[in-house]
Amino acid sequence: MILSTLSQKLIRKPHSGKFLPVLDGLRFLAIVPVILQHANERLFKYGKVGELTAWEEMLSFLISRGTIGVFLFFAISGFILSLPFAKNRERESYGSYFKRRLIRIEPPFLLWMSIFAIILLIKGDYPGKELIGHFFATITYSHQLFYGDYSIINPVAWSLEVEIQYYLIAPFLAKFYFDIRNLTVRRVGLVYVIFSFLLFQHGMGWHLMPFKASILGQLQHFLVGMLAADFYTKPAIKSKSVLWDLFFPFLALMMAFTWTEELWKTLFFELGLLGVFFSAFYGKILPKFLSLTWVVIIGGMCYTLYLIHLPLLEGFYLFVGKFGHWSDYFGQLSISLMIALPMIFLCGVIAYRWIEQPFMVKAEGKSKSSITRATAVISE
Repeated sequence: MILSTLSQKLIRKPHSGKFLPVLDGLRFLAIVPVILQHANERLFKYGKVGELTAWEEMLSFLISRGTIGVFLFFAISGFILSLPFAKNRERESYGSYFKRRLIRIEPPFLLWMSIFAIILLIKGDYPGKELIGHFFATITYSHQLFYGDYSIINPVAWSLEVEIQYYLIAPFLAKFYFDIRNLTVRRVGLVYVIFSFLLFQHGMGWHLMPFKASILGQLQHFLVGMLAADFYTKPAIKSKSVLWDLFFPFLALMMAFTWTEELWKTLFFELGLLGVFFSAFYGKILPKFLSLTWVVIIGGMCYTLYLIHLPLLEGFYLFVGKFGHWSDYFGQLSISLMIALPMIFLCGVIAYRWIEQPFMVKAEGKSKSSITRATAVISE
């Protein structure tokens, strides 16, 4: 009874009532690989892992592809911020739209970045003056601009800088795209834009650091999400099929092996990313899994999990690493994850329920239209 009540409180209930659990399920698919990747990296960083067998090397490689989850987050943002335009919903001013976004994401972000900065200051890892510079660059989403590298406060903040950059232009892109009434023209046109942008991106070297950690290096993922929103609101597929479920593992593997700096592989990666949305919406088994209560809860609190998981893993594996070599790679990874994952999810539940959720509710309360989750609208 208690767990049932808690789960109901953790699941989002938008004022519009139009909740799409599959979207939080997709967030689950995005956040879990990221956490596993960072756990695996910390195991190698602080543990004493011996020589890996062939299958362990493959397992470690697949886990190392967890950054793909970040790109899925970008595509989900592109999807959600496009929905009001795709459904031709009521539009509000650009100022109101951006104010809601700030209310939603800024307070938890400032709180956690401040806590992590204080911890680093107490540990004495960096001089105070240097730390202050990194801190202000981080909280103003400009660390990549000033330092050309990931934030020392919390390295995962790089993707939040990219998100903010997209939030600034999302309403304009979505309005321009969905004002094109001919479905075929706009969809073919967007595919052409994605393809052309990737060519230009690689020609300019934007797929490499430092541009890689900016909208110049990641815009294509958001555009794929916009295209997915178009297909979702005006589907070209009329019925669900188990073939999409069978196709999903292939898509996941294709993305794992095509996430590189090579142009032709990048094209296949974006195709796979789009395919994930099709599998999630048009499969028969995968949508049911993505709609499970516990999957939706974990996916729904992904922002909090994303903010706190890396520092928690850093501290945990630093402690575990003091025990030295106590098993083979798979044994160390399995046992450590059985401890680390519950710890992260428990901390995530507490932080989400009492830190993030109140601001989320406040932000949704300021919405002037029946929009689910984070949405983008702009006045004519």
